[in-house]
Amino acid sequence: MTLINQLETQLKEYFSARLDSYRNTVIKQAYKTLPKAKYPMITIEEIDNSEVDSRTTANGEQTTLLTYQIVCYSRDTEEYDYVDSARFMAELVNDFIMNNYKMRRLGSPTSIPYVTDNTVMTCIQRYSCVYDKETNLIYKN
Repeated sequence: MTLINQLETQLKEYFSARLDSYRNTVIKQAYKTLPKAKYPMITIEEIDNSEVDSRTTANGEQTTLLTYQIVCYSRDTEEYDYVDSARFMAELVNDFIMNNYKMRRLGSPTSIPYVTDNTVMTCIQRYSCVYDKETNLIYKN
């Protein structure tokens, strides 16, 4: 299983265990067309996958620098308006990523209205790590 597939699966489990409006959050890779967009929604996109020549594992394997962009989309929910809802989702994602994957967040979350529907707010975050696919270990970079 690739790391992006693992992230997608575990985020689905994490959100489905919630007892609020975020329980039915759609979580998918950014370029998968299904399931159709409904909100709240989170997309995951791998935006960098490059070898790290200067870092090898103890066994001599090369590692890979991975960067993911995670975008939270939301309309108004029972708990929050659409701006605060997208930010709340981003906080949940951040807590999940930090506690389970120890990835480094790059910069601060960015909130902007969704370009094709101004009733939807997006909150964009990027995370980075050095990954050894042979041992399935994530190293802080």
